[in-house]
Amino acid sequence: MKRNMISAILPAALLAMSLAACGTPGGNTPAENPAAETAAVSEEAAEAVTEAASAEEASAEETADEAATAAPAAEEDVKVKNKGYTLSVPAAYKDLLIIETPEDDENGTLFAFYEQASVDAEKAQGGDAEGAGWLFSIGTETEQQICDKLCGDMSGEDVFAVDGDGTYFVKYHPTDVRLVREEYTDIEKDMEQWTRLNEWAAAVPETFVRDNEGLTLEKHSNTNLDQYFARIAYRDDVDYTLAATQYGVLKPGDEDITPFVNRMIKGVTYSFAEIDTAPEGEYVAMEIPGDNVRYDFFFAEEGQNYIREVREVDGESYETFFEAEFADDTYTANEIMNDWYLELLDYDTQTIYAY
Repeated sequence: MKRNMISAILPAALLAMSLAACGTPGGNTPAENPAAETAAVSEEAAEAVTEAASAEEASAEETADEAATAAPAAEEDVKVKNKGYTLSVPAAYKDLLIIETPEDDENGTLFAFYEQASVDAEKAQGGDAEGAGWLFSIGTETEQQICDKLCGDMSGEDVFAVDGDGTYFVKYHPTDVRLVREEYTDIEKDMEQWTRLNEWAAAVPETFVRDNEGLTLEKHSNTNLDQYFARIAYRDDVDYTLAATQYGVLKPGDEDITPFVNRMIKGVTYSFAEIDTAPEGEYVAMEIPGDNVRYDFFFAEEGQNYIREVREVDGESYETFFEAEFADDTYTANEIMNDWYLELLDYDTQTIYAY
């Protein structure tokens, strides 16, 4: 519209110039000073064009200012609430999602998120859309439920927070890709959108803890080592021994080893270590005879959080190295296993090796 305004001024000015040069409309008397009148009209026309241009520029600046002011608001998160909990969703993503907030879900689900386009595509192809486009869900579980789950495979479940009452918060997510489109070309076209949604989903646990008072971040991994520790602590269905050169092989008795096992589970994540050779020196070995597997916890300072898994399969030994990361850095894996080993001996102060 602003460009149209400038266009309307220009023909009117030119028309005035033309009439002044030819004489007064409706009469035959020529203008006394046509050149002066033409010049005057030209100045008026130029002024009109300048004013119009200035008006358009000012209007454009005003529009830009308004857009700049509105931009942060457009980026603000939408707060989705359920049962007193809040989950932040970027405003730009809200229309891309189906958001469920069950009122009374038997599994404790608080929030569930699906990509709208995948659900639509699945339905368009005659499917029931169950699971299509699923990004993740957030739910709660009791401490006992978590203890039971830690004893086995927890693929697709990440414990990420706990409150003061012992309620744990879990992020559930698919272990396969749930992106659905009617045409393959649409998958290629929309992959960037799908990736952005999943990147946001990956950050949800931390933002959820930030947005809800009374929650503490809780990290768990779910390696074989995690599962053995959990079964020793929570099920007592794993036969194991601890061994070191000073006292040899020790079997558990009636000792309360729960504090040691909990330190090796809670707030600890185990990941594959990028080392090829075991640290030199002594170590405590935890062996699970029934499964032909052993875990070595090294005492050398540079290896105090490294663990070697040695697994026997058909007479062959296979080594895998893990690294423990503790949320509380006052502990190290070798110190805890040293104390655990000594607990089996019923020693309180003696140590196996100096750290």
